[in-house]
Amino acid sequence: MKQILQNYSGILLLLVGITVGSLIGIFAPQIVVYLKPLGDIFLNLLFVSVVPLVYFAVANSISSLEQQSRFGRILFTMSFTFLLFILISALFTVAVVYLFPVSSVEGSAAEMLQPQEETSWNDRIVGFFTVGEFTELFSRRNMLALLIFSFLTGFSARKAGDAGQPFRTFIASGYEVMKQLLMMIMKIAPIGLGAYFAFQVATLGPQLFGFYAKPLGLYYIAGIIYFFVFFSLYAFVANGQTGVRSFWKNAPLPTLTALSTCSSFATMPANLAAASKIGIPAAISNLVIPVGTTLHKNGSS
Repeated sequence: MKQILQNYSGILLLLVGITVGSLIGIFAPQIVVYLKPLGDIFLNLLFVSVVPLVYFAVANSISSLEQQSRFGRILFTMSFTFLLFILISALFTVAVVYLFPVSSVEGSAAEMLQPQEETSWNDRIVGFFTVGEFTELFSRRNMLALLIFSFLTGFSARKAGDAGQPFRTFIASGYEVMKQLLMMIMKIAPIGLGAYFAFQVATLGPQLFGFYAKPLGLYYIAGIIYFFVFFSLYAFVANGQTGVRSFWKNAPLPTLTALSTCSSFATMPANLAAASKIGIPAAISNLVIPVGTTLHKNGSS
């Protein structure tokens, strides 16, 4: 029992924080305005720390690969897996909506048809892959540009040979420093996520029982089924029953973080920590998780 509490203390504390926050949001919504700053402070610390972590993780992963061909295999497998998972999740969603059709939400079409700022496709493509200033690069709004820059940095560090060794050491050291920083920030996750969850329940809770109830209910039920059934299947394909046990042993922390923040970006540190505990090589997880966080999202983007 003591060993179980020691292994799952972080998850249990997070559950307690989210539960207490939910109860406050339901029974004392008038005080959530005072709790919200705690959640915002935690999320802001998380966001500003994840950005340099992405840079160091991706650049270090590429610069430390011993064989160029290994990067090609990782990239090919990652792309194939992303496309396959997107196809599976899309077909599953189409089947669910076909079997259980829901009516459109009143006013949603008008909101979607509101005129937006006109920009040319050239400007969109340029803005999607690059930024005009170096200071804009380290922003979570420009994650794809940061990933591309990290890729190029890692390749350049490899090609520099012995002259690039000090820089490769700096990248590896920066990655370890940012990991430790995020571990420190996650220590206050029960308080931060609890406060943020209280605000979400108090402000969005009434809508869940209004005209959003049916489409949201269908979405969450389908999402839960997909999460437990298909993710177990993916883990089994990866490593049999051992993979399933290892996945579900380490899945609660990223899952609870995702539920609390509704942000794949904020969940990335928990995903990296879980991947390390599962036994996924750092050269793979440090590359696949940041890219997946930005581009993949299992088709939900």
